[in-house]
Amino acid sequence: MKKISLITGLASVFMCLLFMGLRDIGRYPEKIWLHRCNSLEKLYEKQSRYPNVEVDLVFRKDRVFDVTHDVDTSFNLSLGSYFSYMKDHEGKMWLDIKNLTAGNKHVALERMNEMTEYFQIAKDRLIIEGKDWKALEVFTQDGYYTSYYVTDDLSEEEVDDCIEELQEIADKEVVRALSFPGYWYTEIKEGLNRSIDLLTWKHRSSQLQFLLSSVGREMLADPQLKVVLVKEKGRFHR
Repeated sequence: MKKISLITGLASVFMCLLFMGLRDIGRYPEKIWLHRCNSLEKLYEKQSRYPNVEVDLVFRKDRVFDVTHDVDTSFNLSLGSYFSYMKDHEGKMWLDIKNLTAGNKHVALERMNEMTEYFQIAKDRLIIEGKDWKALEVFTQDGYYTSYYVTDDLSEEEVDDCIEELQEIADKEVVRALSFPGYWYTEIKEGLNRSIDLLTWKHRSSQLQFLLSSVGREMLADPQLKVVLVKEKGRFHR
């Protein structure tokens, strides 16, 4: 009898949590963004639930921001198509520039400025992300909201050194935010001790899975954490 009561109680708790998760889907559009929105079809498909999206870019030698996750792959889709969409719709975009470096930063900034001016996109509607803070610094100085991409392939021995590096970057104020995979959240929150904005991604979690998790609820309640990317592949993911 006690076993049945325990099972019934656990089932009730689960159903309550599931109801809360389903109820809250779509209630946090400013904080929960769509991860890897690398096709216009996916952008259109998910626009009602996700006004804010993340897009992967490679900056080519012909000054084109190519919408793709991998440097060696192209779908012949340019950032201009997304800016054309943004011009007529509300929302923001997180632009992950995969190959932004000290060598191409000035040309990339010049091209981004040309495009934002042509399409009339306010700079505060964009997050410019990269793995080189020195390259990002010129975007920061030009008024863009920038985020330094924290490497996600560290050993346990390298974690402390990385935290120290992030503290130095935050103190220099060369970027506006730090972005990192969700499993780094606790370590960075506990070790960083800086007021810089934080961005993260739970790319293996749907919005419902995120809302049902205890860490997801913790992230939602954290004012320092500004954006969480979640997975919703849909029919047009790539």
